[in-house]
Amino acid sequence: MATTIYEYCNNNRIKVKIPEGFYFKEGEIDEGLVIENEHGDSFVRIPPGYTSDGVYVRGFWISAYYISKGEDGQAHSISGDYPWTEISFYEAKEVAEKFGGELLTSEEYNRICMWLVQTHAVSFEQMFIDGSGMGSYCNPFKLEKNGANPNWAANNIDCFWGNVYTWTTQRSELYEHYRKIRGGTCPIHGTEICQPPSASAWAVPEKGSPTISFRIVLHDIFEEDED
Repeated sequence: MATTIYEYCNNNRIKVKIPEGFYFKEGEIDEGLVIENEHGDSFVRIPPGYTSDGVYVRGFWISAYYISKGEDGQAHSISGDYPWTEISFYEAKEVAEKFGGELLTSEEYNRICMWLVQTHAVSFEQMFIDGSGMGSYCNPFKLEKNGANPNWAANNIDCFWGNVYTWTTQRSELYEHYRKIRGGTCPIHGTEICQPPSASAWAVPEKGSPTISFRIVLHDIFEEDED
């Protein structure tokens, strides 16, 4: 059972500890390395690197699926369940912290976008211009289950296109206390173009919505390995 992995950034060899309670399941760093716990919750490694606007982000683990609410009332990152919607930003934040993680920052979300392009999992156009054909874009809206279509996954991250928006921690400087939500939406009116994952909007953090869910980030402890 593996407890560490190795990755490289800026010519430094980095030793990364797998979070406590998780074990290596499958994959490679540049193809979506997956860890899993005893409950079947899957997380994917996002290596350190830069966003499209030049911001450096440290490595982290992202839930492979939108977080769902199990029969036990607990948060899970598993296939076959519906994403946990109708949950406010503050409630989602509390759930993430109880799980032992945090909600995505906008910088971390942008890092996922850039990493998927850099590893050639998707094209620049699919990520930043038109997400058509890459995920669930139903009009009128229809919520899909996690893992509903294998073709909607990229580097083992499920349904990053369409389906629902994702809460992030970014706070608006213009719209009082609004929080930024990220993700693609249905075809733009009068066109066949679907907004890609890089798209964003603002939402009231005290209110849940049937079109907004969340993912959990696990931050790890890692150190440079001089060997």
